[in-house]
Amino acid sequence: MLRELASGVYVENEYEGGNVGLITSARGALLIDTPMLPPEARQWQWRLTQLDITGLYGVVNTDYHPEHLLGNATFMPTRIFGHEYSTRSLARYQPAVLEQVATAYRDRDAQLAQEILELQVYGPEICVEDHATLHLGDRTVELLFLDGHTPASLGVYLPEERVLFAGDNVVCNEHPMMAHANSLAWLESIERIRALPIDIIVPGNGEPCGKEALDPLERYICELRERVTELYQKGASRREAVDKVGMLDYFPVPDSQGARIRRRRRESVERVYAEIRTQFPRTRR
Repeated sequence: MLRELASGVYVENEYEGGNVGLITSARGALLIDTPMLPPEARQWQWRLTQLDITGLYGVVNTDYHPEHLLGNATFMPTRIFGHEYSTRSLARYQPAVLEQVATAYRDRDAQLAQEILELQVYGPEICVEDHATLHLGDRTVELLFLDGHTPASLGVYLPEERVLFAGDNVVCNEHPMMAHANSLAWLESIERIRALPIDIIVPGNGEPCGKEALDPLERYICELRERVTELYQKGASRREAVDKVGMLDYFPVPDSQGARIRRRRRESVERVYAEIRTQFPRTRR
């Protein structure tokens, strides 16, 4: 469903993989992420024409995960903004990620899977290190490096409209994805978001929210770190930490998503365990 958050600022949440955004301006439209599946990317492109969007200024990818950028190909040629670390990450996993995404759909739609395999992956050509401001005529847009969910996560902030597209650095009432995370940096980014003068946060998935969504997310990350640290200091292995840390009851888990959330929680525990092991290396005897 397309929702207008402020004049000329939209979010669409009907596509698989997460939210996509649209910011209109005198310099052309700025897209926030693109739909992962080619048919949905084409549908989003068509929706833009229904809004009389004829000129595209560019695309901002909030991180390098496929659900944010596989749809870039549909909108080429255009500028693509992303964090500089994204280019290195894409170079490492690009061949494998298309196969991984295609495999998830092969049983349901072999033609779609083949189309995914044939996609050209377009990463950022304009790289942001910490902060960039886009002056788009009647619109000011700030691109903010928000380390946490990934080492290449960006937020898209509209100071006049008091809106932040936070990507997957913000989740609402669900388990965050931490497979590539830096949990301490994530907590710092939460504080940075909390300090911004904003009324609306657009998370990577789900409905727009306010700053109230930050508290349970912060508590989840802190408690996960505490539980993993306690187990690690008692000598638990990574596998034992995955088995014992719990946390699945922290947010509701729909029956249809049980396997996916369990896998997400396992990856999160493994990632935080690696962080704790680096922070507190054990002395070999």
